[in-house]
Formats: sequence, C-alpha cells, structure tokens
Amino acid sequence: PPPPLMFPAMAAVFVACFLLELASAAGDVPRGHLEPFGAWMDGEPVEERSDFPESLEFYEKYCETDKGSGKPVIFRGAALDWPAMEWKSDDYLLEKYSSAEITGVEHNLKETRSGGHVPGMHTLRDFVGAYNTSDIYMVSNVPKPMQQDVKFLPMFECGGYLRFLDVNNMWMGKGGSKSVVHYDEQDNINCMIAGEKRFVFMHPSYKAAFEAHPNSKKNRFGWVDTDLDDSIPGYGAFFGKIDVDRMDLIKYPGWRDVKWSYADLKPGDCIYIPHQWYHQVTAKPGRSINVHIWYWRPRKFDSTSCQKLKEQGGPLEPTSFADCEWGYEPDRGHYGHVKGQKKPTRCRQKKAPGAKQQKQTEL
Repeated sequence: PPPPLMFPAMAAVFVACFLLELASAAGDVPRGHLEPFGAWMDGEPVEERSDFPESLEFYEKYCETDKGSGKPVIFRGAALDWPAMEWKSDDYLLEKYSSAEITGVEHNLKETRSGGHVPGMHTLRDFVGAYNTSDIYMVSNVPKPMQQDVKFLPMFECGGYLRFLDVNNMWMGKGGSKSVVHYDEQDNINCMIAGEKRFVFMHPSYKAAFEAHPNSKKNRFGWVDTDLDDSIPGYGAFFGKIDVDRMDLIKYPGWRDVKWSYADLKPGDCIYIPHQWYHQVTAKPGRSINVHIWYWRPRKFDSTSCQKLKEQGGPLEPTSFADCEWGYEPDRGHYGHVKGQKKPTRCRQKKAPGAKQQKQTEL
C-alpha cells in the first residue's frame, strides 16, 4: 500500500476527477477547461504595420489612446536592418562576444518566478555552452559590447521617449519557454532577433476584477501578490496559481469571459506593449532571442525636440542602445517627468553632416 502521506494527495486527485466527471455529465465543462491559456474563446489579432508612424502619431494613436491605456501594435520587419540580426547563430556570438558579461540566467523555461538564478553564469560563453541541454534561459541586460547592434525605432528619435529610459534586456533560450501572466509598470518595445514568440494580451480595464482579493480563494483568476504574503513563492504580483498549459476554468471561472488579443512575432518584428497591459508570452520550439526596452512614457510629448531634429536634418543613423544612458525612475506613477528628482537620461545622436554632435538633453 502507498505510504500514509500519499493518501491526502490521492484523495484530492480523486475528488477533482469526480467533480470534473459530474460537471461533464451535466454539460457544465466550460470551453477551454484544462487547455492552454486563451482556449476559452477566440482572440483578436493585434494591429500591425509595415511602416513607422511619426513620433507624434505614435504618441497619440498608440500610447495615449483609450484614455491613456494605449494599445499594442506590431511593427513588421522593423529590426531587419539591425546589426543584431547577425546573432542568428551561436558560432557568430561566440566568435564576436564570447567574453561579454551577462547579468542573469534563470531556471525553468516554464516560468514560475521561484526558480532562482543559475550560478556560474558570468559570460555569454558560459550560457551558450549550457542552454541547449538545460532547463534555463537568459534574461540579462544586453551585454555592453552588443548594445551597438541594437537600435531604437525611428519614432523614438524625438518626442521625449529617450529621456526616460529604464532598462534594456536580452532574452535567449532554446525555445519552448512560457511566461507567467503579468503586467509591467513601464511601456515596452520588444523585438525578435531569432525564433518566434506569441504574445497574448488582456486590457488594463480588467485590473479591478483580476486583482480583487489577492492570495485568497475569493479571487476568481489566481492572482497572487508576494509583497502581501512572503510565504508565496516567487516575486511581485502575477497570476501565480494558474497553469498556462492547463487552465482550470472551474477553479478559476473568471477567465471564461476575458477577451484577449494576440501577436505572433517572427525575426525582425517588434511590438509596442503599453504599461499595465496584462500579457503572457510563449516561445515556439527552437533557438530564441529577443531584446526589449522598458521606458517611462513622457508625460508630455516634446514637439520642440522633433522640430530641432528636423532642422538639423535628422540623425545620420539610428540611435543605438550603446549611445544612451539608462536607469530613469519616476518619482511616482507610470510617466516620465523632466522636473522630477531623477535626471532624464541622455543619448548621443550621430548628426547629419555639418551638424554638431552632442548629448541631447531634449531627446
């Protein structure tokens, strides 16, 4: 017979199966129950563009629309001319950036936020030598020697976006990774360099329902907040009780009515994710690399900087991650403020011939 300690677990499984059979017999099993995240209804595709909006259009149409909630948008092929697109093989990375320092490698391709960091991962060589045979992935600041290979999208060259840069990151894995469902406090531009990923989004208007009664059975979505209970594994606030591969829509019935949208990114594609949009990300099998920035949306669009850039003939070439300072944090909220306690970040633009090159505090 099994040890006594196994009986409670076996009983729980039996009860769960019994209840599922009863629900099925009664015709009450909801669509998508015990299926992957989103299967409860069809999602809507995110808007996509093959061009770039002007800086002001981007601010008004995508950042500040919907009373400031914004909306995601895909920029197809936006990164195809970046030098970073040469990162398509590990041999190339090892030849050029083998000793580049990395800042983080985590356990568990299926994110739990409790896997912890992998020890002994200091350089790109350390990670590349291990990731194909391990359940690990890299989430690191873009290594400094590689930052010159990554560019900002054209609409970021003026308007104030580059004043409030927080963090840049590089994600790399062997594919098959799955994130928890969460949101970010900052705006986000995320670009695929290699591999493919699906992003699933839920509107911030669900916030009151999603986050009511955190850490308790009263919450109908599985939301946890580790800051309120340090016994909960992981960090931050996220949907820590659900399994994105097998959504229990009987235990967490709130999901049945949640509308969602999706974006499938291929190499060279970028997506804008406004702050506080809930999202879940899944990588297809196969080597995967993406880079992204977190930045704080300008409280006010800086039209003066766009006029000056136009008068100077525009930048000679796109501004790279290496050209900029990072680390801005607002005093409060989700917006960047010029007159806050933290100084705005600055970028060095390569100007058109005849124009003076200098650090631009107005960017």
